Amino acid sequence: MQLAAPGIAVGLCKTRNFLFFVAVLSMHAIVLKPTPADIIFMAVLYLSVVLNPTINSRFLIFIMLGLAWCFSVFFSSIHVMNDPEVQFQLLSHTFVMLLGVTGCFMAMSWGEANYLTFMKVYLVACCIAACLGIIGFVGNVDLFLWDGRARALFPEPIVFGGFLMPGVFAGTFLLSHGRRKVFPLIALLLCVIGVLLSFSRGVIFSLVVLAPVYYLILNRARFARATAYLLIAIVAASAVTAIALLSFPGFEAKMLDRMTLAKSYDVAQGGRYDRYLLSIPLILDNPIGLGMLEIDKVFSEPVHNIFISSFVNYGWLAGIAWILLTLLSFKIAIEDYRATRSPIAIWLSFSLLAQLPSALLQQVEHWRHLWLFLGLLWGFKPRNFPAPITPTARGWSPPRLRTQRS
Repeated sequence: MQLAAPGIAVGLCKTRNFLFFVAVLSMHAIVLKPTPADIIFMAVLYLSVVLNPTINSRFLIFIMLGLAWCFSVFFSSIHVMNDPEVQFQLLSHTFVMLLGVTGCFMAMSWGEANYLTFMKVYLVACCIAACLGIIGFVGNVDLFLWDGRARALFPEPIVFGGFLMPGVFAGTFLLSHGRRKVFPLIALLLCVIGVLLSFSRGVIFSLVVLAPVYYLILNRARFARATAYLLIAIVAASAVTAIALLSFPGFEAKMLDRMTLAKSYDVAQGGRYDRYLLSIPLILDNPIGLGMLEIDKVFSEPVHNIFISSFVNYGWLAGIAWILLTLLSFKIAIEDYRATRSPIAIWLSFSLLAQLPSALLQQVEHWRHLWLFLGLLWGFKPRNFPAPITPTARGWSPPRLRTQRS
């Protein structure tokens, strides 16, 4: 479909971008039903199709994997579709997959300026979510808590923490490359505090391990100075944590409770790790999958691992599709960085990588921010970014971001 005039295309593109950023700002209100972000994202998807984008092979592979996964989810659940809860979950899973397609459409027409705007908008959404989580924990507001852990308006603390991790990297990015330091510094602190108050082991692992690595990679041209700043930040964070332990008994009790690699519900008979082993016969005996929510009839709790869960619940096709989606995402992330040497490519890669520890401990297929970043990564176009700078004999500095609009 061809648009009548270039002016219409420009207007639709601006409207689409505006609606997309509004949807991103409302992504933290997941607990609300219906979710406002889903409705807006679907409008953005419609406008993306109307704009008649150029489809590349990467987009086709992404949507084929997404459709294969989604088809397997529906096909495995045919026998339980009369259940209203199953119907709701199927609709929810369809929305998140389409959200990934929406992100991919958006990214195919984006350059650096668009990604920078998205990064700032996402960081604002993280600040809102982090403030709600902090208020909930400090003020003991049940609406923003789950088992004494901050969750803001997300269903669980681990989703809340996973949502904040790209914000941690965005704040670090803007501190390293932006001119204004106050907003990213405050936002970074809020995101870090929010992650800690989620008390999610997978998310905190990403914060402690991946955030320093990301910072050093981002500032590798000034490695000595970056290392010094990192050590100062670690000392400051340790001091703040010590103050929190002394000032808030609830924080101390929850931290001591969560500081373990394996809880009783992980290693006990029928626990998380036991369910991993018990799932193997179910996978081999049910190539089509058990179906949506049918695992509840077998175990007292879900499998809590996205890779095993995909095979058990939705069948071999869904499991293979998810593994391919994960492995190919790593491949694409490396290729994009090599082609552009762009720090934005690094940010996208780490924002997705930070979700992996949680994916090994939780079923993350319904996480909107996960599918959003998957779509943005797969839609990333190196040709929309400046050519990489060749290192010189005296050293290399990160490429400067272009300021003109794409």
